[in-house]
Amino acid sequence: MVNYGGDEVSALVIDIGTSSLRAGYAGDDTPKAVIPTCYGFKSESIGEGDVSMAEPEEEGGASAKPEKKVKLYIGQSGPSVWRDGMQIAHPVQNSLSLSHSALPMLVQAHAKHLLTSPYHNRAGIQLLPHQLIANKQTVDTSVPPRFTLRDERVPGTTETWRAWYEAKETEEWIQSVAGVIDQGWNEQAAAQRGVRHYEFPTGYNFYFGAERLQVGEQYFTHSPQLVASNPNLPKTIPALISSALSACDPDLRQVLLGNIVLTGGGSLLSGFADRLSVELQRNVNHVYSPTLFPDNANFSHFSKYQVKIHAPGNPTERRFGGWLGGSILASLGTFHQLWISKEEWQEHGKAIVGQRCK
Repeated sequence: MVNYGGDEVSALVIDIGTSSLRAGYAGDDTPKAVIPTCYGFKSESIGEGDVSMAEPEEEGGASAKPEKKVKLYIGQSGPSVWRDGMQIAHPVQNSLSLSHSALPMLVQAHAKHLLTSPYHNRAGIQLLPHQLIANKQTVDTSVPPRFTLRDERVPGTTETWRAWYEAKETEEWIQSVAGVIDQGWNEQAAAQRGVRHYEFPTGYNFYFGAERLQVGEQYFTHSPQLVASNPNLPKTIPALISSALSACDPDLRQVLLGNIVLTGGGSLLSGFADRLSVELQRNVNHVYSPTLFPDNANFSHFSKYQVKIHAPGNPTERRFGGWLGGSILASLGTFHQLWISKEEWQEHGKAIVGQRCK
């Protein structure tokens, strides 16, 4: 608790992402609430019996056109609950103008394509939401599912809601099944990693083998076919780290390579930390080369340097690492000196942020 304006105030820490919003109090280990960033909405016309005070009658005595109101559905019971005609909006993605060229979206798109397309000994998988399934029967592994749809709900299902659910189901499959080969892609190594079982809402279940490991490869390398078809592909994680190092002071690069912290749900893929360490260690001599960094004349002191990655073993701590950092910062006794009041913002505008948070 901090005294601010004579009152005891506990800072509220909010971490807004493209998938979920995390909120909680400073000093806590985990956020109090994790809700989807997107929300559902429906446009409803005001009935004839309703009285609208927004506009007077038009000239000539003609009545104003019927108005429409928008009803929002936010939080855990927002998009996840099926509603007739409900659309889904993604405010963060839309405001940041994110596209499928962003790396996490590229990984998800690759996983969805892998699931819905025929692959070796299985047909394409239907990513139907459980909200549209009336009943289903238990079937053996790899046997086509037997289920009945809720026919009364199908016409009222919007394309945006269906796309949201398919993305959600794909993400759950990635977190449950996908993985990464620590030494780089190898067909024999992928075959030896074993299989993982997953059941979809339709009742279809399958043991996924090497194909589940192809998903994580998108974080570290892109196939020549994909590069040829899309010249605007996002950089891989090792390339992003190299770009960040090249933008830093040369004296800081060694320190930064020894303090790489993994955070976020994507880093929870099995083998992710080991693979990133291998990729960076393998390319460290290339990273610190005169071609990339001509301002360094002598690179001999990097020849025995070891990359060090800090990856919390606790999945919760790693998933909410960004929020946890804000919680620690906001709990410091000096953090209240960085607070900006509404009056200060109205008086100085965004310039106050640079002045206060140097």
